[in-house]
Order: sequence, then structure tokens, then C-alpha cells
Amino acid sequence: MAEIAKRATNKGNRILFVVHRKEIVDQVVRTFKQQGVDMSLAKIGMVQTITRRVDKLKEPSIIFVDEAHHVLAKSYRRILDKFPNALKLLFTATPYRLNGEGFESVADDLILGNSIKQLIKDGFLAPVDYYAPVQLDVSQLKTKRNGEFDEKSIEEAFKPKVYGNAVKTFKKLAGNKQAIAYTYNVASAERLANELNTNGIVARAVSGNTPKDKRDSIINDYRDGKIQVVTNAELFTEGLDLPNVDVVIMLRPTQSLSLFLQFAMRCMNPRKGKTAIIIDHVGNVNRFGLPTQAHHWTLEGNKKEKSSQSRDEIKPVTTCPKCFATFYRKGDKCPFCWAELTEERVLEVVEDAKLEKVKEERLRKAKLIMEDNVINNVADKRPNELNNYEEIKAFGKLNHYKPGWVYFYAKKRGFIK
Repeated sequence: MAEIAKRATNKGNRILFVVHRKEIVDQVVRTFKQQGVDMSLAKIGMVQTITRRVDKLKEPSIIFVDEAHHVLAKSYRRILDKFPNALKLLFTATPYRLNGEGFESVADDLILGNSIKQLIKDGFLAPVDYYAPVQLDVSQLKTKRNGEFDEKSIEEAFKPKVYGNAVKTFKKLAGNKQAIAYTYNVASAERLANELNTNGIVARAVSGNTPKDKRDSIINDYRDGKIQVVTNAELFTEGLDLPNVDVVIMLRPTQSLSLFLQFAMRCMNPRKGKTAIIIDHVGNVNRFGLPTQAHHWTLEGNKKEKSSQSRDEIKPVTTCPKCFATFYRKGDKCPFCWAELTEERVLEVVEDAKLEKVKEERLRKAKLIMEDNVINNVADKRPNELNNYEEIKAFGKLNHYKPGWVYFYAKKRGFIK
């Protein structure tokens, strides 16, 4: 982005760079200056500020949007719509929204970069060892008369819990490496920091409630190596450059693929000889696969995932204490299960759980088990009784239909565009 900005300003073109956090503004300004961008022609600011002052801005030739999976919010749209003749360049590692909305209304094309595996091979990302609990014990699944897995036994097998002792596991797997821990609320971030400090590991907790000067001080001390672990709730998910993170500790379940990848890849900045470590205490990997897994990104949305909730403003993400859906909070109820969001729930901890290194073979086995369950579930159904795209795929597989039937029938039912 700095190189594009440099070439633009060298030709006398004005640029506008939009971010969503103050820390990223400082980072961009520092990088642009280092790379020789003419800062007299560059306006860099937070979306919350720019959208209020958009009528006073000089017209840019190019608009950059960082973390552009947020770009559908009204605050961003107001900026983009104000300058119809500007070239818009939208950057994100995760072009995906939890509510299923697509990006066709703001972008003409999606330019894909190299895969994660290729970036690791080329040295632009560090390889990663991923540790997670074996959450699905096949021997515990019960079968009903019709051959389907009992829903209650599946629910228990995947019940959201914290598996393993976070402090002991970190000391065993990470030693003296620096880490970022993602927790599910402010109280859990503070508890973990206290436990780490008690065990001789210098740790600090930060959240949206932490005063800015204190937060900046913690970030600087972390960069200088004075703090080994920063525990946090609702921060450090996007954009902020913390190159000395070698370990990510996940203590927050999420249903958002974007958030999962932002968590996981925080530790993958490369350094010679480095292998990043991800310690997933809540089994997010069982939902999304390894962070190195390839994804089929498109501009098109997925209507069946759309939520009726409006996501107009950029806010910290919230995890529901009941269903663990992850979303941008608006109001005091979960938009998925309507649970109250006022409580601070403490997840059950399974202290003696064993975390193992995750390999693709293990994930394939778990996926096959779940696919078999879906197939059993559709065995007695007619096509018009299928409820989603996954059931249509399972029905087609069960009846040996060609892939084309799955696609066209799912399209006919409105599950894909």
C-alpha cells in the first residue's frame, strides 16, 4: 500500500487512507514516511473521524480502505460515495462477513493474493504448530434407532468449554516466547493475566476499557520485550503491527471465520528459524480448520447467513455468553439467540484435557464424522424438505447425484446466488 501511495503522490495525486483504530493510523503514518510517501498529499485517519469531516476534505485520486471487510457500514459508504471519481482500493485478508453480505455493491473485482501455504513457502509468513483439544470423542456419541447420532450427545461433545490449564500449557509449549491471548470477556483477560503473573510470567491485560495512555504504554513495553504476554478482550484482532508475537492463545470461541483468521495469524510474522505456535483451548479449529487451509473467497454474499441485525457502525465484536455467536454488538440481546448480553459468563474449564498438535488428517476424520451425521439426517427426506446447502450436498451424495444437480437445486432454493 505504501508503494502505491508513493507512486501516486510522486505524480502529484492526492490519497485518502481510511482505518478503524487509532493505533493503525500511527502505524501507517510511520510506514508511509519510511517509504517516501509525500505526506503533504496524504490524508490518513480513522473512519469515525473522516466520515464526520468528509465534506471538508480535498478530493482524493485514490482511496485506500484497510480491513475492508468492514466497508459495508454506513460510515465507510458515506466516504466512498462522496468521491465517485476516486479509485477505491480495498484491502483485507478476510473478505467475508458473518451475516453473509457480499461486497458487490462496493467493489468491481476481487484480486486474490497467494495462498497461506505459498506465503509460508516463500518466507512471507512463518510456519505454524497448532495445538488443540481432541473435543470429539467418537466413542461418546450415541446412535438413535434410525442410525442418526443423538443430537444431545453431539451437543455435549461440542459444548463450549476451555480445555486445559492455560498457564501450564503455555509454559510447556511456549517457554520464553511472547504471546497474545484472546479471551472471551474483560474479566477473563484480567484473570488470566493475574494467573500468569502469579506463575512468574510477566503479563498485562488490556481491553476497550483500558485508558489510551496505559494501553499505549503496555504495547510499547511488549514491543520492547518487557512484557511476555498481553491478554485482551476485543482488541488486537486487526491491523496492529506487533512483529514479536510468536504465540497466540485462544480462549474465546467464535463463529466468525474472519475473526478466527485474525486471531490465528497474529503470530505468523516471519523471522529466520521461527515456527509460530497457536494454542487453541476452545476448539475453534474444529469449526474452521487450520489457518493454512485454502478458502474460496468471492465478492458474492451468502443469503442464508444474513442476519436481520443492522451492522451500521464499527464496534468491538461481542461473543454471546449463551450461544457463542460473534457479532458487532447493537443493543443488549444476542441477534442470534436473543440471550441477554449483560452477564459475564465464566466458561467451564476442563483442567486435565490434553491438547495435541493438530494435523490435517485429524481434521479430515472429524469432518467425515460430521458429514456422515448430515447424510443420516437427510436419508428420509424429500428434496423440498432439505433446510440448507449442507443438507442438499449430503442428499446428493447419498443418492449419487452429480455435482451439477447440487448446484442448480441449491440455487433454485436460494441457498446460493
